[in-house]
Amino acid sequence: MRMIRNRIAVILALVATTFGLGLVSAQGQSPEPVRLRLSLIDPLLTMLAESLGHFRAEGLEVQIVKVESVSSEDYLMQEPLVEGRLDASYHWFHHVVFGRRHNLPVKAVLKVCDAPGIKVLVANRLKDEIKSAADFKGRYIAEGAGYATKSVLMNYLARQAGLPRGSYTPVNQEVEGRLEHILAGLKDGRVDVMAFMEPMTSALLATNQTTVLYDLTTKAGTEQALGAAWPAQCVFVSDRFIAEHPATVQHLVNAYVRTLRFVNAHTAEEIADRLPASYFAGKERTREVERIRKFLPMMARDDYAFTAASAKLVLDTVLTSAFDQSAEGQFRATGENDRVAADALYTNEFVDRAMAAIK
Repeated sequence: MRMIRNRIAVILALVATTFGLGLVSAQGQSPEPVRLRLSLIDPLLTMLAESLGHFRAEGLEVQIVKVESVSSEDYLMQEPLVEGRLDASYHWFHHVVFGRRHNLPVKAVLKVCDAPGIKVLVANRLKDEIKSAADFKGRYIAEGAGYATKSVLMNYLARQAGLPRGSYTPVNQEVEGRLEHILAGLKDGRVDVMAFMEPMTSALLATNQTTVLYDLTTKAGTEQALGAAWPAQCVFVSDRFIAEHPATVQHLVNAYVRTLRFVNAHTAEEIADRLPASYFAGKERTREVERIRKFLPMMARDDYAFTAASAKLVLDTVLTSAFDQSAEGQFRATGENDRVAADALYTNEFVDRAMAAIK
């Protein structure tokens, strides 16, 4: 009988979260909020959700945790999630792949972005010669660190165009003074193609020395170049947390879906107006509003569920990429591939329920 009552309680909790209802105690009082420890790659959506009151409405008290406080490196959030030192992470989807390769099973429950936010640029002196990734052979390509998404996707574009590994020479500049290095390389022929995110892409295009070859800042451009959308930023939790706390996962997804609905319906200026003052601490507001404006095209619109094609795309790029020999590169490159299946990287159970209830 007790087991039946427990199951009924879980079902009632899920029904309540489906319709955005806060759970109420037998005395008619709202219970204490559930504390949830969350690590972040970007604070925008989370601070907006907090400011709009969506976490509070879902009965959550979200505590932002730096991964370095619970793990040795900032890219190793999977073990703290699996072991319970973190409850959830807002980060890039490919970290789910890295975790499962290392027997640290985490699963994405909400997609935030459909595109990686990268533009591939070609030097104007070569734009008549480099028309696609098939023309990367023998070229010098600035693609960032050898473990990064930019490098992974440039490798994938070249392979997709039929080029063998090692067909081009990576140019990985230091972060300090990177723009100056790239501009010097454009001038003296040491840089032919570039893959960057903002604000580097705008800075390079403003010099009138480069032209966009692939635009991976929108879902449409990403699908055209890669064959499917690319789930970049997302929310993921451990398989164990899903099994033990399904109502909490639903509340978290509800709060983010409400926030994404708001983002989809408002301008960068309107979004900035609803962010707390603390978000702009140490930042120049006009520049930050422009950053938000350029981030919006990457974000999913209306549908925050994962597709089989997009999960498979990310998995394929990871499993075939030539990562570098850094500690982070080797963590991403190693592990047991037979532990990873595209359909195990995500569940749409919670986001489908939230999207149906929250319009």
